[in-house]
Amino acid sequence: MHSALNRLQTSFGYFTSCAFTLACIIAVLSIVPVPAPTGSPSASISVRNVQVVKGRPHYYSPKREEYAQVRFDLDADLSSLFTWNTKQLFVYVTANYPSGKDGNSGMSEAVIWDSIIPATATPYSWRNLKQTYFPGKKISKSKPKYKKDSKFKPQSTDLVKPGVITLKNQKPKYQITDPSGVISERGNATLQVSWNVQPWVGALVWDKGYLGSRVGQWEAGSVGRSDIFEFPPLKSKTETVKDKEAPNTPKPKVGSATPVVDI
Repeated sequence: MHSALNRLQTSFGYFTSCAFTLACIIAVLSIVPVPAPTGSPSASISVRNVQVVKGRPHYYSPKREEYAQVRFDLDADLSSLFTWNTKQLFVYVTANYPSGKDGNSGMSEAVIWDSIIPATATPYSWRNLKQTYFPGKKISKSKPKYKKDSKFKPQSTDLVKPGVITLKNQKPKYQITDPSGVISERGNATLQVSWNVQPWVGALVWDKGYLGSRVGQWEAGSVGRSDIFEFPPLKSKTETVKDKEAPNTPKPKVGSATPVVDI
């Protein structure tokens, strides 16, 4: 006759086996989505202006060196990547440029901008289930008061559609540097939009790789790549791409890159 400890171990082992089997089924359904996505992700990016300056690109930089700042316009619709098993979407923009001025040393890649777009809250999300079955006291937060005649109003944080990004004359988050300390007068450079789908259960899906063509049938390099541009000389600080007629600091549209969503 089995003891209580043996029965507890057997029950726990059976439970973990069932949980592992369920996780495997969810992971397989993420690779082969059911139902199939109705749309395909799309993106377009263009360079607004390029500047090369000399200084310390970061406060912890040990020496002065050349670094480039690239402003860009980005329009993307990645809403088809969000499924029932999508936790969040990681979107980033990279600058691809020759490693040397001769162009025979290969290509270098540097991330200049990134953003995490969480999935929208559903009735079955943890926060909503907790509020439904375990309601607690809500802590009232003081909100700023605005006068009726005031021109400043609180900005809406509602998300129209997850994965829709619209950026105009966007400043880069990260500067472009080179191990040699010289980045000026580099030609054959482009900007590329890439993404990574992070599911709740399953493997990460990148736009480049074996699973990239499965999601949305978006082949890497065919969509989301800018025209070829060149880093200007350091002394002139000229812009290789002329500014379009648009404000320098436009207001982002609702549902842009960094929405505020309760999960």
